[in-house]
Amino acid sequence: MGDCFGIVLSGKNPRKDRIKLRSSYMICVCFFVLISAVNSCIPTQQVETTTTTTTTTTTTTTSTTTTTPIPCPTDWEQFERPSGTWCIRVFVGSGPRSNADSMCSVQGAVVSGIQNQEEIDFIVGSWISMYGSTGSMWVGAQRTAACWTLQGQTAACSKTTSFEWTDNSATGTDGYVWNSAVEPNNVGGMEQCLVLTWTGLMSDQTCARTDYVGYVCGKAPM
Repeated sequence: MGDCFGIVLSGKNPRKDRIKLRSSYMICVCFFVLISAVNSCIPTQQVETTTTTTTTTTTTTTSTTTTTPIPCPTDWEQFERPSGTWCIRVFVGSGPRSNADSMCSVQGAVVSGIQNQEEIDFIVGSWISMYGSTGSMWVGAQRTAACWTLQGQTAACSKTTSFEWTDNSATGTDGYVWNSAVEPNNVGGMEQCLVLTWTGLMSDQTCARTDYVGYVCGKAPM
């Protein structure tokens, strides 16, 4: 580079100075041509750029709780009522209605009301298989306070309004299937309880009677 940009002319011999200047010029031209050629032969470094995409997957776990109905105990029949599952069993045993209450209580149950004809059919079938085609059973119903002493039937104390279920489970009036057109009649104003005969029909009776030989117990499954 010194020969290209650091030329020293003597000034004493113009002819030699011109030759020197020309020679230096040629050297500079050759030098730059050479540098350009060398640079063109040097490969350009390629830089590889890599793009990485990361995908994150989120898994959501949903827990489902399944409730399995508790079955009725052995020898108890299961029914589905609007109020929930109800277990019924028929027992043979003489005594007043209060005795039926006590005996059902021993079973962890109450004297059962009747929801519908399906329950009546089961109760009657069970009774006949145990006791035969005779007798009646206490069921869980009681004359209402408004109809307690009223004899016969009125608009306020009719076949569907004279009694109410006492088991805190049975609802509606489909379970009231009476023994005759005059039932319930509350003879003497003393028939505040209800029995189901072996024929599947009901009759209002005095709660203290002891000649009825069966009772129907009911309870919710535990």
